[in-house]
Amino acid sequence: MTTTLATTNQGPAPEITADEGYPPAIWVLLGGNFLVRALGFAYPFMAYHVAHRGHGATAVGAVLAAFGVGWVVGQLVCGSLVDRIGGRTTLIASMLVTAVLLTLLAGAHSVFALLVGAVLAGVVYDAPRPVVSAAITELISDPEKRAKVDALRYGCVMNAGAAITGGLGGLLADRIGTPTLYLVNAAACAAFALVALAYIAPDVRRPAPPTKSTYRDAFSDSRLLLLLASSVGTLTALWGLYAAMPMLMTAAGLDVGSYGLAQLANALAVVVLTPLITPWLSARVASRPRLDILAVATLWVTVCMAMASFAHTSTEFSVAAAACAPGEIAWFVVGAGIVHRIAPPALRGCYHGLWGMALAVAAVTAPILASYSLSRGGPSLMAIAVLVVGVTGAALCAPLAQALELRSHAK
Repeated sequence: MTTTLATTNQGPAPEITADEGYPPAIWVLLGGNFLVRALGFAYPFMAYHVAHRGHGATAVGAVLAAFGVGWVVGQLVCGSLVDRIGGRTTLIASMLVTAVLLTLLAGAHSVFALLVGAVLAGVVYDAPRPVVSAAITELISDPEKRAKVDALRYGCVMNAGAAITGGLGGLLADRIGTPTLYLVNAAACAAFALVALAYIAPDVRRPAPPTKSTYRDAFSDSRLLLLLASSVGTLTALWGLYAAMPMLMTAAGLDVGSYGLAQLANALAVVVLTPLITPWLSARVASRPRLDILAVATLWVTVCMAMASFAHTSTEFSVAAAACAPGEIAWFVVGAGIVHRIAPPALRGCYHGLWGMALAVAAVTAPILASYSLSRGGPSLMAIAVLVVGVTGAALCAPLAQALELRSHAK
């Protein structure tokens, strides 16, 4: 049996109201997304993969940066493709291309081959993000139900999947090697493409609107731009979990095992707290965007990451990582809810692609901020830098609230 995935600017698709359950397509997408997250070894183990090829720190940094650039571009490209050719087609094509590229990366040895492979893989690696987000917007009309799905997606798909990736990859990397991990990741992407091909109905092409919508229209929306800027600030602070924390723990004399424990503590906290927070949070965002919750969540994770700068033991780092969890959950659910509300039907993919780009930008800027701060002023400057970017993200919630209110009254 196949189930229809909401598609493009080619016309409206059936929506799920508050009195109905979730459409099967959502479960197919979440299940496939979990698969590629749980077996998504390519990015987390890319540094080790390059190093094991005999290359130094400069090459490692260049390859990671290349992947980040591809990731930024990819969110824009894949978001646009969702609107133009449909979510199912975009998902199948991107996952198949990812499978091929990861297979080639598994066998790559030269810096040039690794750089080219990394930037191309970055373009398609996170394609499910705008596809799933746009599908949630189009298939589920009730904001409270959307919030519950977004919470499930963040807590049990992204974080539980990431916990499996780190734990399983850490156990297997030394035994089977990173090239084999890349092949496993490629197989997972191919499997997701096949599942989408079998269980999601083909995209329905409907007459296009008289005027073609583009990213130029999206960039003219002040609400989206303010949310994007705020998100980059928030996520740059939060990405310290993956960028600054390893540097801080190394400086404190802690090994990679201690870092793995801190990441596990964060993932487990998110998974455990998600079902506890979701009922309260989904009820709050059902009637209107809650910029107050978004701002508080931003400040929460910012303070937690700033405090992590002064940690010295594995326990202290793990506590700081776990403490971020409630803020992460609230921020993701509220932020995604805003995009669901403001995205016009013809630009759902573009809007979610732009918002997904914020994470990709943070993945590039956070390591630069962390390394510069630690080399120039140590943990104290690191804490100040985190506070500056995080507080800026929170402060931008005020003009964003005004922009949302003005547009609401204009309607």
